Amino acid sequence: MKITMVVVLYKQKLDESKTFQSLEKHLFTNNMDCSELELIIYDNSPEKQNLVPSLSRGIHISYIHDPRNLGIATAYNSAWSRAKENGSQWLLLLDHDTELTDKYIQQILDIPAFPKEVAAVVPKIISENVMISPVFSHTLRPLAEKRPEAGIQNEPVMAINSGALVSVDFLNSIGGFNESFPLDYLDHWLFYKIYEQGFKVWLWEISLNHELSVMDYSRVSLKRYQSILESEINFYKNFKKDLYPFYRKQLVKRLIKQVLLVKNKKIALYTLRRLFSV
Repeated sequence: MKITMVVVLYKQKLDESKTFQSLEKHLFTNNMDCSELELIIYDNSPEKQNLVPSLSRGIHISYIHDPRNLGIATAYNSAWSRAKENGSQWLLLLDHDTELTDKYIQQILDIPAFPKEVAAVVPKIISENVMISPVFSHTLRPLAEKRPEAGIQNEPVMAINSGALVSVDFLNSIGGFNESFPLDYLDHWLFYKIYEQGFKVWLWEISLNHELSVMDYSRVSLKRYQSILESEINFYKNFKKDLYPFYRKQLVKRLIKQVLLVKNKKIALYTLRRLFSV
C-alpha cells in the first residue's frame, strides 16, 4: 500500500530534526521494504538547504523549498497533490520534532486494510508522560477528560497532525487542507471535517513522544498571538459552532489573566478588541 510522507521544516536543518533523525535510525538503516514509500521534505525556511539524500533505501525523496512560509496547510496540500499523482492511499503528516519508533514505522509499513469509514489513523501522542492526543472534541478542556481507547472512534476526537495517516480519498472528497488555517487549528479543522462528513478515526495502541507546543506569553510575539487567536475564532465561530458560546466565555477568562499576569499588554488589548468584535 503506497504512502506519501511529508516532513515540514522551518528554520531548522534537516539533520537536526528529531523526526528525520528517527527516520534515519528506524527506517533507512533497517532491513525494511520501503518500496511503497515516498518522502517529501517541505522547507518553509528563508534559506534553501543543500540536501543530497544518501540513505534512501529505495525511497523516493523530494526536497521542496518554499521561502514564502505560508504555513503547514500549503505544505500539506503540496504533498497531497503529489500523493494523488503517485497513487498513494495514505498521506503521513509529520512535524519536525516527533520521535518515531521502530514499532510505529513497522506498523506503517504493515498497515492493514481499514474499513472505508476510516479517514485517519493516529497513534497516541505522549508529552511529559501525559497522553495529549487524541482527545475527545466535545469540550474546550479535553485534557481534563478521559482519553480514547485504542480502536475505531465512534465519538468525535481531535488529534494533532504529526504522526497522523490521512486517507487520500478522503482528502480528495473535501478538496484538501483548508488554507484559512495556515498553521494553528488546522488539526482541529481536519478532524472536525472527518466526523462532519460521516467518517471516523482509528486509534493505534502505539505511542509516540512529541514536544507539546504551549503558549508562553513571555516568549510569544504579538504577531504570533494574533495568528493563534484568529485561527481559534475562525474554528469555533464557523465550524465547531456548538462550543462557540463557551469559547467566548473562556476568552473573557483569558483576557483577565492577560491583564493581571502578562507583561505585554498589547496582547490583552488585542484579545479585548477581538472579544467585542465577534
